[in-house]
Amino acid sequence: MAKIIVAAPPVPGELTPLLQLGRGLAARGHRITVLTGSRFRVTVENAGLGFAPLHGTADYDIGQLMALPERDGLQPGPALLNSDWIHAFVNPMPDQHAALQELLDEDPDQYLISNVLFLGAWPTRLGAPGRRPLRWVAVSAAPLALNSDDTTFFGPVPVGPGEDAVAANRTANAQFAAAMRPTQDRFNELLSRLGATPADVSFVDGIVTLPDATAALTVPGFEFARSDLPASVHLVGILPTGQDGWEPPAWWPDLDAGRPIVVVTQGTLANGDLSQLVEPTLAALADSDVTVVAALGRDPGGLRGPANARVAEFIPFQELLPRASVFITNGGSGGLHQALAAGVPAIVAGETEDKPANAARVEYHGLGINLRTATPEPKAIKHATDLLLKDTDVRENVRKLAEVYASHDAVSEIERLTLTPS
Repeated sequence: MAKIIVAAPPVPGELTPLLQLGRGLAARGHRITVLTGSRFRVTVENAGLGFAPLHGTADYDIGQLMALPERDGLQPGPALLNSDWIHAFVNPMPDQHAALQELLDEDPDQYLISNVLFLGAWPTRLGAPGRRPLRWVAVSAAPLALNSDDTTFFGPVPVGPGEDAVAANRTANAQFAAAMRPTQDRFNELLSRLGATPADVSFVDGIVTLPDATAALTVPGFEFARSDLPASVHLVGILPTGQDGWEPPAWWPDLDAGRPIVVVTQGTLANGDLSQLVEPTLAALADSDVTVVAALGRDPGGLRGPANARVAEFIPFQELLPRASVFITNGGSGGLHQALAAGVPAIVAGETEDKPANAARVEYHGLGINLRTATPEPKAIKHATDLLLKDTDVRENVRKLAEVYASHDAVSEIERLTLTPS
């Protein structure tokens, strides 16, 4: 048995995979303590795991951060991304560091598995006073933004005949790093205050390369290929999901009617305004010979769909997606990977966070359609859905990729990476 701290920011998309991992490791006999925001105490304890709270700036409500006045007027792109990364991930670092040190002071004989955007282990790795865990493994739920001669965060730069692809990718990566300079500067400022040496790598590289090992929750064939991928970075597949006590809704037998099932979701965070994707999808497919299932991740409120739609606050994707023919999403990593692992082509409509990068991967690898907007028109959704329902090439690409997902056991691979001596 190993004693493992599992740490994540209090952001559902970053925490949920770590909880799934924690449950899997606990089932293998390890003692797990989850370090995250206080509002998730009940969720962690209901999963049968130990809980330790973050404090201060690290113990925030992501919904409140997303409503900060300084976000008003910021368009999707570097300015918004810098603002979000600084407030949600960089500013909490000192308090994350303090909470982690408390746990290691109580028992130094512990390993650390953290989400890559939990930055509390950086200071001691870069020379600040304090204890280090026995070994530190980071888990990335988002697509890799790691600098490479072969690609960028959004894919290889297109080049013409005789043009230098490596030079084009290096230039684009340098431009991305420059655009994220406000995040880097704030990060280095806080590291210096804690007695650490400022990082000599970019923020987006360091979150992946600084830990002893990094487990990316993705697979070859979805992530862009990198011949220069560091040996410490491993593509481990996705984590198992499960929902104890879920009871199917009364309309569940309707899914056996023989019509194609189209699933639409805006995830668990960007679901405040359903007019962005869910409502246009319901309108777009109202007269189509399909059954639309809208998984809202929130109370449906007064939302009513057409006769061929079924609306629910929550449906476990492991129950729903094997029945689906098309998955329509704003591009969140968790749901998208689950759909592809279930062999379901995707339509992606997202412009913020890592969503455009996920959409770029879907398009590049022929796994679905990138609508290149967060607010698609119903006619664009209908056209894309009609295409995917009959596109045998895309469906074959997704079928082959599903086999790659199935070949991985992410819990076992992360357990091995954690317990391997440094």
